[in-house]
Amino acid sequence: MNKRLLVISILAFVLFGTVVFFMRDLIFGGVAATYEEAALNEDAYKEKWISYEVIACLGEYAECDKKDYFITTGHEYYYMIWMYDGSVMPMCVSKKEDKEYLDKMADATYDYLDGKTDYIEMEPRTFIGQVKSQPSEALNYYNGYCSDLGISAAEGYTIRYVLFDCTSTRTGTIALVCAVMMIPLLGITVCFVSSSKNKKKNEDPTATYLPR
Repeated sequence: MNKRLLVISILAFVLFGTVVFFMRDLIFGGVAATYEEAALNEDAYKEKWISYEVIACLGEYAECDKKDYFITTGHEYYYMIWMYDGSVMPMCVSKKEDKEYLDKMADATYDYLDGKTDYIEMEPRTFIGQVKSQPSEALNYYNGYCSDLGISAAEGYTIRYVLFDCTSTRTGTIALVCAVMMIPLLGITVCFVSSSKNKKKNEDPTATYLPR
């Protein structure tokens, strides 16, 4: 049983190393590009950090469960961002403070659009995230929201579909990787401790070894 556990732990450790290799840009890399640059070549910037400065927001259009490895860990909130060039883009956050900021930015944006203020009375904020494809459910809501707001190519708008996903952070990614790493390390430790006890017991069969 101990040998089997040791083999499984070593294989898990090798798998962990492989995952770290492919996630190296998220763990060790800096910001690789802005959203505008990454959206032009999504495949080249997958698994890399991307930045964008939000100056205006047109509101939340969807909310979904946030899942990490098929386990629900919270909620994802999808917002439509009004960009510098007048186009719109989808953005996703999960932190409470990010949601609160975007809700306030949306209120300030509509106050400006409704003529209540001469400018958007909210400080811009730079977000860090990744570029991804939108889930099909969120995409349907995105298209519907564009339709509700009268945003379309026929009206002269540019609609971007590459999602700016800000639900993960470098700290969260490192913490997740470290947590996963503990599984094979724990297995290997148990194997060596058990093997050491068995060796001592074989050397002195009359001794009693109780767990401490």
